[in-house]
Amino acid sequence: MKIPISSIIMLLFLAVIGTFSCRKNLQAQDAESGCNFYYWKTIFNFDEQDQHLADSLKTKKLYLRYFDVDWSPSREMAIPKGVVQFGDSWWGSEQYLNNLQLVPVVYITNRVFESGYDLDSLVAKTARKTEELTEYLERQLTLKYQHPEDRVELYLNNWSEQDSLQKLEISRFRERMTEVQIDCDWTQSTRDVYFLFLKKLQARFPNFNITCTVRLHQYRDRDMAGIPPVSRATLMCYNVDKLSDFEATDAIYDPKLVSGYLKNKAYPIPLEAALPLFSWGALFHEDQFKGIASQTGTVQCEDNPLFTSLGNGRYRFTQDTVFAGIYMRTGDVLRADEASQVELEELARWLGQRSEVYSLSFFEWNDHTKNYNIDAIYQQFLAGK
Repeated sequence: MKIPISSIIMLLFLAVIGTFSCRKNLQAQDAESGCNFYYWKTIFNFDEQDQHLADSLKTKKLYLRYFDVDWSPSREMAIPKGVVQFGDSWWGSEQYLNNLQLVPVVYITNRVFESGYDLDSLVAKTARKTEELTEYLERQLTLKYQHPEDRVELYLNNWSEQDSLQKLEISRFRERMTEVQIDCDWTQSTRDVYFLFLKKLQARFPNFNITCTVRLHQYRDRDMAGIPPVSRATLMCYNVDKLSDFEATDAIYDPKLVSGYLKNKAYPIPLEAALPLFSWGALFHEDQFKGIASQTGTVQCEDNPLFTSLGNGRYRFTQDTVFAGIYMRTGDVLRADEASQVELEELARWLGQRSEVYSLSFFEWNDHTKNYNIDAIYQQFLAGK
């Protein structure tokens, strides 16, 4: 039977509308279900207090930095650095992660891809190290089932029941490990090799969704930077200016600079936008950069006898002192770089109006998180949708 052309057109139209509608619905569900956080500490501890905070913020996903990969000129090879360690309080803390989706994140320096290092070897080593750490997490999550003395405490009748519960725990853990993210500030010259690395890694991890990060300059200059071959990515809405530049207004977040980066048309793949919840103090002597004081913002500088305010987030030292391990003299300047609550709410609302941005995440999970009203920021994002 010959189908009328008008019917075919209508079916195609409905299919397109249905696909678009499903994508919008999925994005809406993802947005309404809660926000995500990056855990970027070298030592991983997640205790009951962290769980309470995560629950109150409706956190659903924790991007856990596994390790960095950098180029070693002396060894002429790519090597892992800063591999995440599990702190003393990790014992027993696995119970607080049961409701969170964990996403391993691997940061790879751009010079690894500039080196000409064998790509298949890099993929294999990255995958193997990621698998090792994931298997370690598995063992920790099921530790209570692995010791004979715990069998009585768990009131289990036999080892078979013990093994069944252990397998169930591992299965639940694996269900929450569906994504691996690669973080790299690639350039035009390394674009092709980096994109090939992402494709090869996806082939190596067929059961995981390989995602990546996108810097603001890569979002803006996409003709040169290219579009990564992933199903979705995270747009990093911070670190907008040079830290060591004395004339910079705020190296972490400057609304004018960010708006300039984001003027481009919609990005061709779905994006989660990462907002900054961290601060630092950039230290200067006679306008020359001397170093950085981490987790130092206006809260630490206001009403502090060490400083007198110069306005616009700048503070002058009132005495000679050692600050953050750096000797500072009277008259030296600290620039407190951080995004304010109001600035983040405005950015969130604007991002909510972008069709490609389907959710928010925050960088990073630390004590500074409590200085912000996360819910208010997220509500502004939803209001923009």
